[in-house]
Amino acid sequence: MSDAKPEETKEPTVDHSELMPNEELDATDGTGSKLELVKTATGEEQEECIWKARAKAYRFDEGENEWKERGVGEMKFLKDKESGRVRMLMRREMIHKICVCINLKECAPLKEHAENNKAWVFSGMDYSEEEDATRETICIKFTTPENAKAFKENFIALGGPEN
Repeated sequence: MSDAKPEETKEPTVDHSELMPNEELDATDGTGSKLELVKTATGEEQEECIWKARAKAYRFDEGENEWKERGVGEMKFLKDKESGRVRMLMRREMIHKICVCINLKECAPLKEHAENNKAWVFSGMDYSEEEDATRETICIKFTTPENAKAFKENFIALGGPEN
């Protein structure tokens, strides 16, 4: 056996002073291209956000008899400015894909989660996955008991069914 020490590998150093955050991107053929800002429609333009809080959503999978995570994001109550219809909407953070979309009038009453005072369970017609709604049992877990309480208060005040 040799007493040779393994070579040390050094992390490459990058000179960040050369990187310009607002610099125009140059294509290799020299044409130069700039990215244009594209306006996207979310479907929330004609709605007013009544209440929102950070939460994690789960759906109950009856086939496997277990809760499956739907996503983490802001749970919102949105009220349509013209019709007055209220819906619960939650988009996943970063990708903004809808993971809960339930009209308040098509929802069953809230039930307290048996093991967690920061969570509510309810069922309703969910429009998040497909054009046609599917009946889903949803659990929304909030970061604090205060947010969970505020969710219930807003749910009832905005027309959600009471027990």
